[in-house]
Amino acid sequence: MNPLISIVVPVYNVSKYLRKCLDSILAQAYTNWECILVDDGSTDDSGQICEDFNKIDRRFRVLHKSNQGVSAARNTGIKESTGEWLYFCDADDEMLSDGLRTLVHLTNHGEDIVFGGYVECNEEGNPIASPRISVQMKLTKDETIIELYQPSYSHYEGYLWCKLFKTEVIKKNDLFFKEDIYFNEDRLFIMEYLLHAKDQIIYTSTPVYRYYRHPHSTYWRLKEQWDHRFITDLRANILMYDLVIKMTRNKLVSLFAQKEIRLSMKAIQRVLDKNEKDNQTINDELVRAERYKISFRNRVLLFFIRNSKRLKKLKHVIISRSSLLIA
Repeated sequence: MNPLISIVVPVYNVSKYLRKCLDSILAQAYTNWECILVDDGSTDDSGQICEDFNKIDRRFRVLHKSNQGVSAARNTGIKESTGEWLYFCDADDEMLSDGLRTLVHLTNHGEDIVFGGYVECNEEGNPIASPRISVQMKLTKDETIIELYQPSYSHYEGYLWCKLFKTEVIKKNDLFFKEDIYFNEDRLFIMEYLLHAKDQIIYTSTPVYRYYRHPHSTYWRLKEQWDHRFITDLRANILMYDLVIKMTRNKLVSLFAQKEIRLSMKAIQRVLDKNEKDNQTINDELVRAERYKISFRNRVLLFFIRNSKRLKKLKHVIISRSSLLIA
């Protein structure tokens, strides 16, 4: 089995990092891929670098468009893709040379999505975090949703770039990134995808990607300054909660989604307070989100699950029994 993989790379003013990213794609041990480079109106040399790689290897396809944001760029890549599977790569990171082969090897099981691991690095390339142990397993949707909210082996499982998505599922169900959501749009897309995917998911902790924590990124700058778009993190989490209650009757799973709404509210309020912002519209949204308040009993249960030394084993046991445990 040698399916064509469509790699979608949104590109915007990343000339400092882009060549290393594209070199890492060229270095893939798995060679049956096309790479769709979507230049989202870059004003630096990024567009020209894309054209240079198209001349080096015709598997790189370049699309130039006006600036509309990363979600619009990814949506353009989805529409132009021709592969059986879709892979998303950020232009300021790198793929590990065996990354695609690791993921493709797991597509023989008939599932619609494959999760892989990743290494998190600082800007100098020194590892900050990586999976501590090596595991490979099948997950149900309930277990997968929990991993998206409370990962067992990585810092965060909502990233796009350590996963393979079946193109047929995306195009058949018109799944696209919401272009008015600027934070958590990746995990929201994954959650929407899961709504239409088969119940079993393949997971491996084997790293397939090198993620760089760049201090210039909007997310990390939020710790210092307010960005009005950050309110869309809360909107994304509410949309995800609505998707979760469509996918499962498991009350513990929906409770994790509810908890994430509360965490988002706290993060937004913290940044607002730090920057002494008094935005009535945002405050009104925070008040409306209060309806997702979690009872004390359920907060205690979540705390126990999150902090148990036996979390990885305990979590999956409780998921299957939680409908009986939680009122």
